[in-house]
Amino acid sequence: MSRYDHLRIFKSAYELCLLTYRLTHNFGKDHRYTLGERMKCVVHDMLDLLIETNSATDAKKPEFLDVFSMKIERFRMYARISCDLKVITPGSLGKAEELLEDIETQAVAWRAWAKEQR
Repeated sequence: MSRYDHLRIFKSAYELCLLTYRLTHNFGKDHRYTLGERMKCVVHDMLDLLIETNSATDAKKPEFLDVFSMKIERFRMYARISCDLKVITPGSLGKAEELLEDIETQAVAWRAWAKEQR
């Protein structure tokens, strides 16, 4: 099995996961079990997809990364909703957005590399 924990994209996604747990810990009852759980599920899916992508053949990597890109957009939407509902601060949203941008940039580069390998 391929190692994944040394990848910068995995480290950034892991940091996003930790941030998500810190943020959702303070969610009120109205949002903890709906919006908070969705955010945690999406970020876990992102970590799982990174592990699967790293273990996949080069030909399959773009498919996994397309799904991964959708997860990024879902998380981004949930984070924005959380901010608009004033469940997280704009500063917390900014930190999440920074991590998402870093993750997205790396995913795009990884997809381009995998397509070249075909």
